[in-house]
Amino acid sequence: MTKSKRKAYLVSVTQRREAVRVYAVLATTADEALEAIALSAPPRARLEIVGGLSRDMARRMGLKPGELRLV
Repeated sequence: MTKSKRKAYLVSVTQRREAVRVYAVLATTADEALEAIALSAPPRARLEIVGGLSRDMARRMGLKPGELRLV
């Protein structure tokens, strides 16, 4: 069994009349990252992948798979 590579995605969460929040999440695919954020986001929030973090930065942050971190 091969180990799937994870990438640190930056996901923006936009709601009406609220400040935009950006979260970092470690996931194997962009869809998996969006799904992880969607589980804790308000129902009408708009989610969008806005970038990523380097492997070094994710490691320095101590980001774990599936963990959401507000950045």
